[in-house]
Amino acid sequence: MKCIFLLSGDYIDLGAEEVLSLLDIKNYKLKNRLLILELNDKKSIDKASKRLALTKNIYRFLFECGIDDLINVMEKFDWNSTYKDNFCLRKFNLDNDEITIKKFINKKNNKKLINKIIEYNNKKLDEKNLAGYIWRSLDNPKVNLENPKTEISLFFLKGKVYCGLMIKKIGYDFDSRKSHLRPFPHPSSLHPKVARALVNLSEIKEKEILLDPFCGTGGFLIEAGLMNIRSIGYDINKIMIDGCIENLKYFKINNAKIKKKNAVNIGDKFNCAVTDLPYGLNSTAMTDYEEENWKKYRLSLKIQKKDFYKNLEKFYLLFLKNLRKKLKKKAVIVFPSYVDYRKLLKISKFTVEKEFSDYVHRSLTRKIVKMF
Repeated sequence: MKCIFLLSGDYIDLGAEEVLSLLDIKNYKLKNRLLILELNDKKSIDKASKRLALTKNIYRFLFECGIDDLINVMEKFDWNSTYKDNFCLRKFNLDNDEITIKKFINKKNNKKLINKIIEYNNKKLDEKNLAGYIWRSLDNPKVNLENPKTEISLFFLKGKVYCGLMIKKIGYDFDSRKSHLRPFPHPSSLHPKVARALVNLSEIKEKEILLDPFCGTGGFLIEAGLMNIRSIGYDINKIMIDGCIENLKYFKINNAKIKKKNAVNIGDKFNCAVTDLPYGLNSTAMTDYEEENWKKYRLSLKIQKKDFYKNLEKFYLLFLKNLRKKLKKKAVIVFPSYVDYRKLLKISKFTVEKEFSDYVHRSLTRKIVKMF
């Protein structure tokens, strides 16, 4: 079955990789927010839909055509083969109408003509008018705009139209799990939907074990637990450990083990790893000074910023080498962009499969790296 995954507007590339990781798909097309792929097993859609974070809806692919051919295709399409009880039609513009029209009419400077065509298309191709072609082709048509059994969507993109039949809506309430709403919040925590996506990127299965060696307040462990994935979390800071345990209890996660442990001394058995490395200047990451406030330590030794980064990279390398020895499958690690993470991964003999950028603010961009 050919399917369309409508991805969230943010993190499009990351969202596509999340789908591909869960479904183990190699052949696909990514058109803006539309991920189009072939699936042989319908059950895999049900399983994936329970875990996906960066996908909004899943559709059965019906057809694609040029905008000029849409009316003709809709008139000829067998809508009775997809219709059940009642229907509605939704229309989505995924690009800028004016840019698209400029490209296809070859009159880039004629603004009046462009505006006329846009106005004409808005009338000719509005939802009500397009729904009429489906209505007239059905044997016993009924419309239901609130809760349709048959929801048809048309996606307009770069002069083409992609049509899909809704088969899964994905509407998890990630905002209710944002860091500031947890019993023990922390400002550096990733958004829950991003945390879940990174867990899925690791390709962890339900019966396997996930390790977060820098678990902090437990963002990854919460998302893993809600997907029935067992996990282990390390942190060297007792305050963070206590806060993590409090957060896990709040979300009723009971399949996670939390340990006060140094990440360069991994001793547990696990399959995949997901973590957001400590990278702030107040980090307590240095192995010889675990219980010290790093900022005070740095100032007491008059360590400059460049020296701090060198020491941080040394720590990362120790961690990565240890992880390489223990890792069975894949890892997803978030690095700060100001360290030479590619060099560190090469030295520690990791192979980078995918990487993504997440801009946080002027002085920080996160680099999300999937590796094995």
